[in-house]
Amino acid sequence: MHKLKDYLAAGYPALYLKTLEPARAIETLAQDVLEIKGNPIVWDLHHGVVNIGRGASDPCDALEVLQRLSQAPENTTLFAWNYHYFLQGIEMIQGIQNHLDEWKSKGQSLIVVAPAVKIPLELERIFTLLFFELPDRTELHSILKMIADSAKKPMPENAEAILDIAKGLTTFEAENAFALAASSPSGFSAKIITEQKAQIVKKNASIEIHTATEGFEKLGGLDQLKNFASKIARSPLARGLLLLGVPGCGKSHFAKALGGELGIPTLLLDFGQLFGSLVGQSEERIRQALAVADAMAPCVLMIDEIDKGLSGVGSSQQSDGGVSSRIFGTFLTWLNDHRSQVFTVATTNNIAHLPPEFLRAERWDAIFFVDLPTKEEREAILEIHAKEFGIEISEMPDITNWSGAEIRSLCRISAMMDVSMKEAAQYITPLSKSMGKKLNDLREWAASKTIPASRPAEQACARKISRSFNNN
Repeated sequence: MHKLKDYLAAGYPALYLKTLEPARAIETLAQDVLEIKGNPIVWDLHHGVVNIGRGASDPCDALEVLQRLSQAPENTTLFAWNYHYFLQGIEMIQGIQNHLDEWKSKGQSLIVVAPAVKIPLELERIFTLLFFELPDRTELHSILKMIADSAKKPMPENAEAILDIAKGLTTFEAENAFALAASSPSGFSAKIITEQKAQIVKKNASIEIHTATEGFEKLGGLDQLKNFASKIARSPLARGLLLLGVPGCGKSHFAKALGGELGIPTLLLDFGQLFGSLVGQSEERIRQALAVADAMAPCVLMIDEIDKGLSGVGSSQQSDGGVSSRIFGTFLTWLNDHRSQVFTVATTNNIAHLPPEFLRAERWDAIFFVDLPTKEEREAILEIHAKEFGIEISEMPDITNWSGAEIRSLCRISAMMDVSMKEAAQYITPLSKSMGKKLNDLREWAASKTIPASRPAEQACARKISRSFNNN
């Protein structure tokens, strides 16, 4: 990527700098201006124009500052802080258009400094978009050392783990998080950094955070899926998993437990929360949500029942003006191109509602099919939930072809009513009875197109039992 001074040396008169750290960006990039013997000045609504290094301010409004730039010496660069709020007015649009040739001839540049890209249509081809990245590992290490020195403490032994977690924080956020961790009696705690980083998620309505306290030990079965995910999820090359399967068989539980197993947070992205009433709002929300996921890395990103969120993609142009298609396209591009350690786990009960391009190779590391639990898995699930609800396993009903959710419901009802499991079973109608044909159709589709989440021999046994059950 070209540096700012390259664009200035080439005579670019209008640049748009997207950053979450405007003060640090201006301070850092002003040095680029000085290196090419330019004159950096800053404008904000409160101070007006400030000459960097001199301190004196010269009050003026957002429109007047355009004229001030034209009157400034050659090679002056104006950093306009939060200027995106003023760009939409026709006076501003016309003012920038009118001054553009003059700025270019005198080597002057307007740099809009903003946290979001909001460029009116009339100016889109005028502005060149630049990005100022968040602090890298070296910069975070310097901040951590500064906080440790000021607290008169040695660098923490778990410094590498802390820096891994802190990636994605601004300088201000990192300083606060490290200072809070340093003030803890137990010393620098990675958990405190994680809790502070979770603030990023809490400010985004489309994403929730789930910090699991338990891993796979509370999830019965799915051994092949667990084994595969455990081996690849920490790799920087990993993309994620698509889980197709029978409702209530542990797909969502797996995604949450995976975060606990890896010791990283699980983010829950709700596609339904992405849609807004204003033009462009939905597209901005998906970009913000994915940016949050990138900032929270390493993490697991869980998208539950993604088929429902993408069900309108095919008819998007007729039903919502193409909003669903654009959201889908943004997500697919991110899924392909992102380099952050975000391991995506999407679940679906109906593969027919997903567009073909969503299933092609390199979108996912693997597509797994989560079937009804086998005999051994049912026993493991029953034992886990009986212990959870503090009940004895006695007077058992026939739970062949029951899902994990149905077994948990059996234990919960038995505990609530203080009755035997056989009595509690009369209040549960398994999906294998009410939706037997649909489950078999799903199973037949998955047989040649997906990987079984449990060991193949067990799944073959389960399919045989299920066919026998449904034929009776």
